[in-house]
Amino acid sequence: MTQAYHPKFPQTPTGSLYPINYVVCVVDDLEEGRQALEAFKDAGYDENTVRLMEGQEVLAKIAELEQQKNIFQRFLSSFQDATDDTGTDVFSFEAKQGHHLLFVRACDASLHACSPAEVWQIREIMGRYHGRTIKFFSPWWVEDVHTVKQNKTEKH
Repeated sequence: MTQAYHPKFPQTPTGSLYPINYVVCVVDDLEEGRQALEAFKDAGYDENTVRLMEGQEVLAKIAELEQQKNIFQRFLSSFQDATDDTGTDVFSFEAKQGHHLLFVRACDASLHACSPAEVWQIREIMGRYHGRTIKFFSPWWVEDVHTVKQNKTEKH
């Protein structure tokens, strides 16, 4: 998978939006999303690794990606759409409801594994600003980042 032509709009070879090594969440209130951007900046995140997309911008980008797909990408994405378990359709639905998406890169796209601590730190900041439906897009899978951190020393 490649990050395509722009790191803030990462895509798969099939032309679908797939932000490798990003944590993504839904933000209902645009002002809270802007506050979250500032919080990430204050926490030392580079502005090129954090992006807030307003709902209409998300829908426009999805439509643009669909229009730009070649025949091969359309063929591949038809199978991907039928078996998609990434949850990206949830983000499209949320954008249609007028909600916004916050993307934060957890590590460089060339890395095959991001630090769980980094993913958790991003999730913590997102949670402070009511981010929800938080997902981490690794190169191999999409993982829900739960709101309750499990204590790894806890015995069952």
